[in-house]
Amino acid sequence: MAAKLPIILIFSLLIVFASGNPTANPEIDSHSGLQPMNETVEWDFPTPFHLESELVQEQEEEEGLPRRSLYWKSPARKYYISYGALSANRVPCPPRSGRSYYTHNCFRARGPVHPYTRGCSAITRCRR
Repeated sequence: MAAKLPIILIFSLLIVFASGNPTANPEIDSHSGLQPMNETVEWDFPTPFHLESELVQEQEEEEGLPRRSLYWKSPARKYYISYGALSANRVPCPPRSGRSYYTHNCFRARGPVHPYTRGCSAITRCRR
């Protein structure tokens, strides 16, 4: 332990003298991408992630791109996705009803079921 004390003392004094020299002026190539720092310790961090997401959101709003949301608007009211629909192992529409997951109010929907249009073959037995 006694042998380590002088080494630690010398090392700490070296750090104090090296960091406490205000006349040190390192030369940095302007094309290297490195930026000199002043005497106080400052870290040059890129923009935080949460600010980047806000910037992306603002850019999309300016461009008029629709954003995904957990609700959609109707002229009369807003519809929200319930917590039950978001929970695991739940089928949002009755099984074998033929209604698409994306059919609005699939329990109350009436009429023929045409969730999407696709090509027909003997294997799929689709309705014509």
